Amino acid sequence: MRVCFYGAVFALFATVGTLMLLTSTTDLPLIQIVLTIVISGGFAIGYAAVSIWQRFWLIPVIGIGEGILFSIVGSHYHSARQLIAPRSPVHQQVQSLALIGMVSTITGYVLFTIFFARQGARYFRAHNEIAMAAEIHRALVPPIYKKLGSFEIYGISVPSGEVGGDLVDVAEYGKSWTGYVADVSGHGVSAGLLMAMFKTAVRTRAGDLSSGDLLAEVHSALYPLKTPNMFATVGVLQWTGQTFNLALAGHPPLLHYVHSEGEVREYPPLDLPLGVLPEETFRSEPVDCQAGDVLLLLTDGLTEVFDKNGKEMGIDPVKDELKKSATLDLDKLSANIREVALNFGKQIDDQTMLIVRCCS
Repeated sequence: MRVCFYGAVFALFATVGTLMLLTSTTDLPLIQIVLTIVISGGFAIGYAAVSIWQRFWLIPVIGIGEGILFSIVGSHYHSARQLIAPRSPVHQQVQSLALIGMVSTITGYVLFTIFFARQGARYFRAHNEIAMAAEIHRALVPPIYKKLGSFEIYGISVPSGEVGGDLVDVAEYGKSWTGYVADVSGHGVSAGLLMAMFKTAVRTRAGDLSSGDLLAEVHSALYPLKTPNMFATVGVLQWTGQTFNLALAGHPPLLHYVHSEGEVREYPPLDLPLGVLPEETFRSEPVDCQAGDVLLLLTDGLTEVFDKNGKEMGIDPVKDELKKSATLDLDKLSANIREVALNFGKQIDDQTMLIVRCCS
């Protein structure tokens, strides 16, 4: 990119050298034309470089050197043969147009430099924000693959871009644990910070409260801290040591593969997303899980996929794949579900899932 930039500077100011040559009334040797163009473009690169390096005291030095070289070239290469009469109307018009062209070119370069400097600063600020948000997301949402008691648990989040807004986590407390999937609105640093606060709040209280009460506590803690347009859909699956408690706040349904029946049940959401209203309550319901059963929490990035005709995939293909692949390793099951979505249409949102298998 640096070579591209300096090449553009050279080409632009070579034009200035060419316009300067137009003001001459004599027959110019080819070597003089080439040297003038090279000096104009080459010294322009020097001006650009010292400006980038902020060595502004070198600009007068470069200017003196450029003037000396132009004087040497002009005195060494000269021709007595006149092409047009000096100070003739044609000569005066060519000089005027060449001067206007030189002033216009230099002015355009200065304005473009100011524009790119300001836009560049904005770009780097945005780039740094994206890099920071991506780092936050990687730290907050590592892949999960663990065994807790009689359960196998697998969680993964695949962002649609450099930065994701989904969160998957499992917090352990003795023989009990809480797994959850959250989809925070928006992307970038603001979403990443809300995810960090959300994860901290959940891990702080998950061992003391039921899934519904846990969401109420998290909502109360985060609502005053977020921006008005931000919210989060959440699915919480809590193992108490004896049974599962499920809470769904504006989140896609929990899918439950019942091994004994060979069917998939849906548990629809019971409440609004977190952060919609100042005061919210959240309900929980029990989920009975037997050996061979598989529980799947996912975000809408896996169901809100559209084909080339604009048709939405929906949740039914996910249910069919869960039913077909429920006995596979959980990472393979996850890959198959995501492949169903990708085969239907392009990924446009983060795709996140938490899979729990009851082994005994």
